[in-house]
Amino acid sequence: MHLPKLTRFGLALILTLGILGPASSQVIFREHRANPFTDMKRVSPSRYVQIDHMTVLTDSVGVEFCKERYGNGTTIYPDPDGRHGQFISKENDKLALYDRSELRQEGIYTEHAKLFITFQNDPDVEVKVTIFITGFVNSKMFSGVFSDGICSGHFSVADAK
Repeated sequence: MHLPKLTRFGLALILTLGILGPASSQVIFREHRANPFTDMKRVSPSRYVQIDHMTVLTDSVGVEFCKERYGNGTTIYPDPDGRHGQFISKENDKLALYDRSELRQEGIYTEHAKLFITFQNDPDVEVKVTIFITGFVNSKMFSGVFSDGICSGHFSVADAK
């Protein structure tokens, strides 16, 4: 069985994708309302994603596979050649957001997103990743969890300096 090799940048990109779009007190479809991630983007377009607490979801690989795939983190940026919802890591991996919903209520921001990650070392394979992000509306730091069906873990997102 061929397992696509991911890098730590992949997770960082996934988290960055969760930074886009509007939010309200109900699930919305990215219309004209601001959200914490978009507000942060005006100040700093790049994000640093830190990854920890890696676990493996299958017996076919060990936790070292997941740690090698995602590493400890990376910096991600909007793809200058891409459309809205497309990102690139400093390792040149590409992320594309294809589904997302968000909620902002009582000062708390939360988002569920799905994206495809294409790694530079394996450009013919798209890896599907699901993420959940949460934080306080006026915060500059957010955290969440992710899974690609093989590996899962925790991540934190902050402005890249």
